[in-house]
Amino acid sequence: MSRKRLSLGIASYGLDKIVVAAIQLLMVPVLANYWGLTLFGIWAMMITIPAFLVLSDFGTVNSALARMTRFVGRDEWEAARVTLHTAWLVTCGICAIACGVIGGLLWWLPEGLLPSAEGFSPSDARLTLLVLLVYGLSTILFRLNTAVFRSTMQYTLSVWCSMGSYALENAGVIIAVVSGADPLTAALVLLVLRLAAIAFVLAVSFRRFPRLAPGFRAASRSELGEMWRPALAASVLGFGLAAYLQGSVVMLGALAGAAAVPAFIAVRTISRLGTQMSTLISIPVAQEFGNALAKEDRHKAGRYFALVAFPAATMALVMGLGLVLLAEPAIRLWTGGVIETDRTLIIFMAVSSFGAILWNPLSNLILVINRQAVFSYANLAISAAGLLVIYGLAGRMGAAAAGLSFALVDLVTLACVAAFIARHWLPDSEFRAGIMSALAELHSALRRIKPLKRRE
Repeated sequence: MSRKRLSLGIASYGLDKIVVAAIQLLMVPVLANYWGLTLFGIWAMMITIPAFLVLSDFGTVNSALARMTRFVGRDEWEAARVTLHTAWLVTCGICAIACGVIGGLLWWLPEGLLPSAEGFSPSDARLTLLVLLVYGLSTILFRLNTAVFRSTMQYTLSVWCSMGSYALENAGVIIAVVSGADPLTAALVLLVLRLAAIAFVLAVSFRRFPRLAPGFRAASRSELGEMWRPALAASVLGFGLAAYLQGSVVMLGALAGAAAVPAFIAVRTISRLGTQMSTLISIPVAQEFGNALAKEDRHKAGRYFALVAFPAATMALVMGLGLVLLAEPAIRLWTGGVIETDRTLIIFMAVSSFGAILWNPLSNLILVINRQAVFSYANLAISAAGLLVIYGLAGRMGAAAAGLSFALVDLVTLACVAAFIARHWLPDSEFRAGIMSALAELHSALRRIKPLKRRE
């Protein structure tokens, strides 16, 4: 293992998760108190637009990342360049088409279908949605260029670019809201700072990675033919997750009222902290895992697998139990009593958190080898079923219906991921030997720690 590179990657990603968690924890009480629950609920529904639009690359970025990682691992730089330029051509074309079509639909959307609140008119909502449209599409180009950093095993650089952009954008929104800004101004702040971030990563890419500089000249139709199947599977996974994560908010707000949304968001935010922390190791390790498989080193791949699976299983148990015991008083303290939670919702989200903390890290190992089709289509189907659960039960159960839906989706997806691992990786003797080697090394490290504790 490249211990230094891996350690830097994990440390950087850990800092990234701390920054993301801090911003999310700060965002909810700030928006709830300065905007009120109704306007906050409207913003929460509108901000789902960028999350969907980021996926309109139809999996091209994820597919390109996996292929570039494999080519770079084999020292096939020209092939990696062809992949990158093909991805640039496809994503730029998609962004231009989406901007024209979706922008036109939003412009002509009747005012009666647009959300509004005191001091925030339907016209303001229309402009806000248009700004968020451009913001979401521009994020695709940002992700594509940070994929270059990841494929060249410069994961730390990729994390710092993404973390810096996210922190600046959301800090800008918080400052704007505290200063009295409405959602339209907040959306403009997001867009301006995102465009600045894109300019920065492009400059870094041209200077540090000239062999994988952005462009269109090396784009290839044959490469597109190789990319589209895994890209489609990644797209299905992304749309399924976004439709579920963001669509559940929209549907809950439509059926139970916008004021019910903040309670669900508060519980979901806390429950997803464990999921975010579970990827602390898996995302940096996934690039090393994919590199090892590209070199046919299954023993090393098994060691990387153990490095992901063991911490994820431990965290899943701890987080699930912690939510049941501590979520209710934590949310009351966090929001100053503004948001009240339901015990049933918390229990369902604890189950969901258990499943998500396991399947998300393990799925990153599958994504990096472009085999996401084994669980992405199942995830899409169960996400659709989950939305039906919210539709059928939100009127009676309120936010708890969304919690039940989340638990169902995460447990079924976990089963699909586990089935792939049991069938394709665990039967390999070298892979299993790598797992046992990593676990033995961990056990030895823990035994060395115990005597130190006794002496203390």
